[in-house]
Amino acid sequence: MTALLDQECRLERVGDGLYERDTGRIWWGHAAQHGGYVLGLAMTALDMELGGDGMSIQHVSMQYLRPFVDGPFRCQVTVERQGRTMANCLVHMWSGGKLAGLVLASMARRRPVGELVSAQMPDVAPYDPDEDPHLFGFGLPVHDRVWFQPRIHEVDGVGPGIVGGWIVPRTPEIVDHRWGVLLADLWTPAIYHMWPVGHVAQTADLTYHARVELPVEELAPGSPLLVVLTTRTSQGGFVDEDAEIWSPSGRLLALGRQSRFVHGT
Repeated sequence: MTALLDQECRLERVGDGLYERDTGRIWWGHAAQHGGYVLGLAMTALDMELGGDGMSIQHVSMQYLRPFVDGPFRCQVTVERQGRTMANCLVHMWSGGKLAGLVLASMARRRPVGELVSAQMPDVAPYDPDEDPHLFGFGLPVHDRVWFQPRIHEVDGVGPGIVGGWIVPRTPEIVDHRWGVLLADLWTPAIYHMWPVGHVAQTADLTYHARVELPVEELAPGSPLLVVLTTRTSQGGFVDEDAEIWSPSGRLLALGRQSRFVHGT
């Protein structure tokens, strides 16, 4: 068994900052490539450009212009500025010969300066390998790549909607930030349980902040991670969603925020 995400994110350098591959339907969402997988492709290109300089992902923010299809994929990384500790980049991404996404990213050399973590992982039952897996009734093809163990389902009342739980891959995926950003966009949104009338919502923009450098020895390939999603509003045809990604030991690995475009009935 292989790490499918790493395998499907591998790119060929074909020019200065230019990368290509043919994409299949391994990480498929709503009739298009899954949004987290697409951002994982951008992360791969950024690492190939600047990882050799000791820099790793600090932040990525992507705008999805049109669906990413299977077939030819291309991206162009432009390093707008590179300093001693940070580099700022733009990534243009094409799918099927059309510009499909824009990424603004920062890479950084992490430094132990002003370290403080006040956030605490939600008090939930740990991942149980003997627990029957949960299958979403309206799951996407990408959901077939993982097992879910729900732990949080707070969608009633006056507070924000919060859902989440443990996600473990069915194949030994590497726990890096490409995996993290895929998980940040994987759990069925809380709003799906809150709307009185059903709608379909797709990612319009997605921002991801790495809180630690990954991978780390304590998180072996295939490790479960806790994903927590919080939704506060659905207004003007867009839904907000905040994501937290936690390790089993209670370490905050990443934060995400996205806006979802709501399709009409």
